Amino acid sequence: MRYTLAAICALTAAACGRPNPEMLKEQDLEGAYEAFRSNIAAIHRRDTEAYLAHYLESPELVVASADSLSRGFVLFAEARRASADWPDTLMAGRPVLVWMGPGVVWGAYEYTVVQGGDTARGWSDRVFVKTGGGWKIAVTGTRQRG
Repeated sequence: MRYTLAAICALTAAACGRPNPEMLKEQDLEGAYEAFRSNIAAIHRRDTEAYLAHYLESPELVVASADSLSRGFVLFAEARRASADWPDTLMAGRPVLVWMGPGVVWGAYEYTVVQGGDTARGWSDRVFVKTGGGWKIAVTGTRQRG
């Protein structure tokens, strides 16, 4: 009986020990990838609230482009809700994802956007963070190619 109890305690301690970093990394990469896919799907559906639900509701949210840098979810959400503009077509390439550490993933993807007969191409990058409400975009940026 003593041996069985000791074995159970040892197995429980091992199971509750530090998480396997490779397993944690893979889980984080999968979670960020699913958040990326869901965010792009919200754009395709032109669903403002689903789109905004992917972003960190915080004054720390960073939105960067080639000519501007802003912070804060409130202004970002107000601008998105005030605009009826969505791309006619968005082609988003498969993202390259890099695990930065537990609960933080950086990703970049190539995009092509067609809107009103104009075509723009470039790269978009995002930093995803794992929150109690799922994976959220904490930093987003775009760079158009010439």
